[in-house]
This record gives sequence, C-alpha cells and structure tokens, in this order.
Amino acid sequence: MKETDLYLPIKDFLVKQGYLVKGEINGVDVYAMKEETTIAIELKVNITLKLVYQAIERQRIADEVYIAIPKTAIKSHRNNLKNFLLLLKRLAIGLLVVSGNMVEVVLTPKEYNLDISKKRNLRRKEKMISSLVNLTSDQNKGGSRGKRMTIYKQNVIKIAKLLMENPGMSPKAIKDITKIENVSSILQKNYYQWFERKVRGSYHLNETGIAYLRENET
Repeated sequence: MKETDLYLPIKDFLVKQGYLVKGEINGVDVYAMKEETTIAIELKVNITLKLVYQAIERQRIADEVYIAIPKTAIKSHRNNLKNFLLLLKRLAIGLLVVSGNMVEVVLTPKEYNLDISKKRNLRRKEKMISSLVNLTSDQNKGGSRGKRMTIYKQNVIKIAKLLMENPGMSPKAIKDITKIENVSSILQKNYYQWFERKVRGSYHLNETGIAYLRENET
C-alpha cells in the first residue's frame, strides 16, 4: 500500500461531511475546510515518530490535525498501541484508520486535561512516593533491567533477617519489632519460599532464605 491509496477514502469521508478537500496543499497531505474550521491530515502507511512530528507541525496552520493510517499499521503496532493512542491524546492529535474504502475515527483532536489524568492515577502516584521514601537503599540502578528491589521484598528481607537471628518467632512478635503491618500476609503467602511454620504461630527461615541472605549480605 502507498500513502496515495489513503487519499480518496479520506477525501470521500470528508466531502460527505460537507468539507472542501484538496490534496498536497503547501506540503500538507490533505487540507480541508468547512465553514471556518480547517483540518490538516497526514497520510502514512506506518506508525513512526516522524509522523507525530509532522502532525505537531501541522497544528500551526490548522484548527484540527489528524493522522490517517491503514488498519494494517494498527495491527503491526498492536503491542504499543495503548501508548501511541495516549501520546496522540496528550498532543491533541486525531487518528483516522482506513480499511478499504471505509474510514474509522479512532480519536478526535481535543485538549488533554492533565489534571483529570493525575486524579485518576493518584493511587499510582502515592505508591511511587511510598517507594521513594520507604526504600532504605538505592539498589535499583536507573536504566537497568531485571529484578528490582521493592518495598515488599525489602520487608521480606527484613523479616528473614530477624528470623535468622531469632528462629521460631510469632507473626505478632515480628510485627512488634519490625513495624511491618502485613507480616502475617507475607509469611502465609511466602512468595519467595523462604519461610517455614513448624508449629502454629512459630516461623523459621529455611535453607533457601538463609542462602539468599548469605549471598546478598550488605
């Protein structure tokens, strides 16, 4: 497919809505006007960062800006589609998807309300702040991949160290010393398989937990 294959479906779509439409007006793939409202559309067969740059540039000379891509481009970008749509929303860029002669309006360009987005993600922000404040070390190097230290794992290690020195403690005794609220849940779920309950209310660190602490002594 070529970019020019997208032109006629897009033009027909806009003409039916009463727009005056022309292609390649001063470098803009599609430029349209209805009453006093102008629209600029960039045609591309693939999703690229260059396409987004071009759409941003078109916002200088049009009231509304869309990018138009074939449905195949959506399928090939499936893994990153959510982030791509969020980017377009943040930039107030619309999205049209062409399949044969059909055009689907996936996004309309409208101002993005960042305050609403922050309110919806307040719990995530609070979790970030909690991790920043409560992680006692900076073991996670920025940009690294793989396993990371979390508040949860930090608490598990803290409990493990206590049990290594004081085997047979109860969840309540551990909680009193460590001040970790979810001690019972950590011991029962035993995510890392470090803990053993030999009798009711009495926990011990097993060989797996002991080996981890010895290998990662700080």
